[in-house]
Amino acid sequence: MRKIYEVSHLIQVRFGIGKTLKTLVTCLVAVMVLPLSHVMAGTDSKGMKEITPPACTCNDKDWSIELGSGAMWSNVRSGAPNAAYTIIPITLTASLKVDDVSLDNFIGGWLRGNTEFFFRGDYNAIVHGPENHYEGIMVGPRYNFVQPGWKLIPFAEGGVGFGFADSQPAAGGLGEDFNFAFEAAIGAKYNICDDFFVRLACEYQHISNAGLSEPTNPNHPIDALGPKLSFGYSF
Repeated sequence: MRKIYEVSHLIQVRFGIGKTLKTLVTCLVAVMVLPLSHVMAGTDSKGMKEITPPACTCNDKDWSIELGSGAMWSNVRSGAPNAAYTIIPITLTASLKVDDVSLDNFIGGWLRGNTEFFFRGDYNAIVHGPENHYEGIMVGPRYNFVQPGWKLIPFAEGGVGFGFADSQPAAGGLGEDFNFAFEAAIGAKYNICDDFFVRLACEYQHISNAGLSEPTNPNHPIDALGPKLSFGYSF
């Protein structure tokens, strides 16, 4: 309003308008200036909205698929006969989101998150040890610790499955070809963008025949531990 008064005063001085027209000139300037100021303010607000990055939808996708590999060493159980195993795992995993992240989730705070169920195919190349390979499948739940606005998502998972190996019981390896397996892992997933992500995990895996080969062959399980890195796509 101060600026409006100054403009009207300048008009009066410049053009010699008397006091009688003072109020009329002030109102006229106000009618012209105030709408213009609102238009400019709306333009600034619109501009701010246009440059605001859209909300991340990386946690809204139902499915994801990822390919990973790493290195694992066995045996974490001291004194086991197969302590010299070195394994290079290659995994293909599909994951299905089974619930959504919600601010009013009954689990809140740093435990806030959602659950996935994963289906995984394993090929373990045994580069050091009695056997040469192990192939199997693994299924299980994964819990993601999701915080608002975070692209880095910690997780914990566990799975069970079965598979086959070229067992070498005479050399202190697995007691038979058919084996059960279970795994547990912790790590973090990083969303590169809404569609692609990377995942780094530390995984423990147990492989054994649950004593089915005994008493003919002793059951020598593999207990492997190591890091795994995978690249994935969400859809």
